Amino acid sequence: MSFSRRHRDNVQLDIWPGFVDALSTVLLVFIFVLVGFISSQIYLSGIIFDKDSSLASLRSKLFDVCALLSSEQSKSNKLISENSELLKKIAELNDSINTLRGMVDDDEALLKKTKDEKATLADQIDKLTTQLNEVLAALAAERLSSEEQKSAIETIKKENIKLSELSKMSLYRSEFFDKLQEIVRDKKGIRVAGDRFIFQSELFFDSASAELSGEGKSQVSDIAVIIKEIGNKIPDNIRWILRVDGHTDRRPISGGKFASNWELSSARAISVVKYLIECGVSAEHLVAAGFGENQPLSTGNSPEDLAKNRRIEFKLDER
Repeated sequence: MSFSRRHRDNVQLDIWPGFVDALSTVLLVFIFVLVGFISSQIYLSGIIFDKDSSLASLRSKLFDVCALLSSEQSKSNKLISENSELLKKIAELNDSINTLRGMVDDDEALLKKTKDEKATLADQIDKLTTQLNEVLAALAAERLSSEEQKSAIETIKKENIKLSELSKMSLYRSEFFDKLQEIVRDKKGIRVAGDRFIFQSELFFDSASAELSGEGKSQVSDIAVIIKEIGNKIPDNIRWILRVDGHTDRRPISGGKFASNWELSSARAISVVKYLIECGVSAEHLVAAGFGENQPLSTGNSPEDLAKNRRIEFKLDER
């Protein structure tokens, strides 16, 4: 009986160490799992931190891209605006080019006419020179001395001299045109018609006025410089003039200082001549004429047609 109790006590005492071992094992496993969990959390925290850093870097880059995009958008808008301005300037330049082409065509036509005139004058001079030589040879051979023959010789000599003067005058007129074209080449409201320079009246005068404006005085002053330069080259035996013609449109004048377009056109031509004299051009080489509405360049009634007829014309010619 006592042996049996002792045996049970020993059996109970033997269970406790196993339980402790099992508990220790469980504790160790728990600690191992806990350490693994903590390690994984630390690792995941590092990964999350790196992801947060990458995300912050991406946000910063995205902000930079947005700023760059905004800047490029502003530049694009500016380029669109500049492109629009350039298109306008191109259109204006095309208009200017077309105008200049028209002026060049007029200049070429005038130059061709001047060359033709020079060639004609040269032919006439050659023919008269030949005739003169023939008459002189005939007189020398026959020793004629009648008054009629002397008169014929003098007439031929005078005609020869006159044609020579015309040829020289043509050269001076050509030089006058060339120099005046250089000054007015890029100015609107000025054109060439045959042997005349035509200025729109608005370049010189206000509406229904015969008093030169500031711009008009500047234009006349430029012409005076050319006239004085060319005039100093023309020999004294060539009698030349600069003719200033005033023209108006067909609309009648109502009230004001002038009773008719004829008086207005004459007063305007005289104003230009007076200012040329103030600028140093000799009065003996100037003449003013008023034509009113009687010499229109255009017979239409549109504003453009009426503007063409309101004009001041300059022509270098012989007296």
